[in-house]
Parts: sequence; C-alpha cells; structure tokens
Amino acid sequence: MSAGQMIALFFTFTTGSAALTSPGPLIGFARNGAWLSLLISLAGGAVLLACVLFLYRKFPHLNLIEYSRQLLGKWVTLILAIPFIFVQLYSTSGIVLDVGLFMTTSMMRQTPLYIFNLLMFFVVALTARSGIEKFARMFGVIIMSVVFFIMVIVVIGSANYEFDGLRPVLPDGFKPVLMGSYFFFGVPITELILFALLLPYVRRDETRLLTKGMFLSLVAEHVTIIAVTLSTLLTFGPIAGDRTYPMFEVARTIGSIQGIESLMGYSLIITSYMKDVISLYILNITITHLFRLPDNRILIFPLALIGFLFSLIQISLGQARWVSAITVIEPLWKAFAYVLPVLILTAAAVLRKNRIAR
Repeated sequence: MSAGQMIALFFTFTTGSAALTSPGPLIGFARNGAWLSLLISLAGGAVLLACVLFLYRKFPHLNLIEYSRQLLGKWVTLILAIPFIFVQLYSTSGIVLDVGLFMTTSMMRQTPLYIFNLLMFFVVALTARSGIEKFARMFGVIIMSVVFFIMVIVVIGSANYEFDGLRPVLPDGFKPVLMGSYFFFGVPITELILFALLLPYVRRDETRLLTKGMFLSLVAEHVTIIAVTLSTLLTFGPIAGDRTYPMFEVARTIGSIQGIESLMGYSLIITSYMKDVISLYILNITITHLFRLPDNRILIFPLALIGFLFSLIQISLGQARWVSAITVIEPLWKAFAYVLPVLILTAAAVLRKNRIAR
C-alpha cells in the first residue's frame, strides 16, 4: 500500500461514524465546553499515535502481535491479546448495532433490528474478504464525499444558528470538560492503536510521509468533529446533548431544501460500513497472527457471524444499558485493552534500546 492510501484509511477509521454520533454524548457530558474536550483528546491522541509510530519505526516489518512476542514473550502476548480481541469484537458489533438503531428509530421503525444488522455484516464481511488493497482504494473517495456533505449541512444550517448557545463556555467548571474528554478519547481515539496491525503493509520508502500524514489526519478528524459539535450547539442550544444523531437532526431543521437529511442518513450508514470493514479486517489479522494461521481470510465470515450474534445480545439487555456501556464503561475497557498494552510495549522497546546502547 502507499502511504496516501493508509492515511485515507486512518482518517476514515478515526472520523467514521464518530463525526455523526459522538457529538451528542460529548455535549451531554461537557455542555458548551465540548470543543475544549476535543482539544484535550487531540493531545492524548497525538501521544498514542506517537507511541504507535515509534514502535512501527522500531519494527517496520512486524505488526503489534509480532513485535509483542519479541519484546514480551509468547505467553504475555497471549494474555494481553485476550482483552484486546474481546474489545475489538465488542466495537465491531457495536458499530453495526448503531446503524441498526438509527434505522429502526429514525427511518424504518417497523423493520426488525436484526434485518439491518445481518445485511450490514454480510456486506462488511464481503468487503473485508476482498482484501485491504481493494477497499483502501475505494474508501478514500467515499470519505471525502461524506466530509463534503457534512460541511454542506454545517454551512446551510448556519441560518438557524443562535450564537448565544455557546455561552457560558464553562457553566459548571472544568470537570464536565474532562468527562467529555474521557468519553471521546476513550471511545473513538484509542482505536487508532489498531492501526499498529496495518502499518507494515505500507511501503518502506514512504515512512516519513506516513508519519506526517497520520498526524495531519488526526488533526483534520478533530477539526471535522469540532465543526459538527459547534453546529449542534448553535442549532439546539441547551438541549443539544439530547440529540442522538445530531447532524441528522440539524439537517432536519433546514426547511429550505426538502429531504436534505437523507445526506446525513447516507453519511452515517456509509461511514459506519467503512469503519466496520476496517475493524473486522484488523480483528481477523489479530487472531490469525496470534495463532499463526496459514490462511489470513478464513475467519472473516465466522467473525462476522459472531459479531452479528453479539450485537443482538448487547441490545437484548436494553437500549439504555447499551448507551451507558458506550459512554461510561467502554472508555475503561479500551484503556485497559488498547492503551495499556501499547504503553507497555513502548516502555519495553525504549528499555531494550537503552540496554543495547550500553
């Protein structure tokens, strides 16, 4: 793969459905200071990305599982991989579940949820099985169209903006801002660590371009979500935190163009589809490299089926519990399953380098 294709995949994955679903819970936590929460999460994301790229430069031909075996040994890698795989499966099923809930609550209320989940996982599995070279070329074009549609809604929706909705910035102090950072950093931003399993696919001579591009992509992702968050705040004011799908709701307030909310419906579905393809592909790579399976595609359809069944189990416990799991529990899970192993591997790589230098 070229560095440009990997950067496009990275932007697609980190921005993805987060630009259309995260602002609601984020505003619910941080209120008018939500944009400050995003700046804090950007700083934390930059640190995580620096760790991932450091390990990539240290082991350019190996992915996270492979260099973990070298640094920590086989059994420690296996122990760390158990929560790593479980949270990946949880996230992969959750992305599709969000699409199903959007369809059954906003557009096609009489259709059973499992219909959308099953069809989505089927298409996701087919795309993931086609190979990273194929979908990497396609996703870059699609995500640009989505960003364009989002910016169109932000600009056209400005006719309904009430700038008094941004004041006061910190009505309840700085603690809600930290809670917003906890949510946003913990849910979508920590997932950038998964790209440690894809970076070895990039050509070796494009490492410098890859490094600059991924940092710029992280900044561009936060700029996009800040624009969406501010648009939601300016449109709905104090009740902005109650909007489950904020940009879809913002588009609905535009009365001058009938049916324009369909652009946001399309954007939510297509970004979730692309993110889930990447997520399922990485989950498959994690397991095949962990157990050194000869066929790197044989598990894609079984994993998609497990993800489909897991999505039904999650929603069977109730939608309120599902929302609570995403906003409160999931950041903790990802800190333990994603962030902790990368910090351990980074420390081990630094200590190993210093030991060799001596």
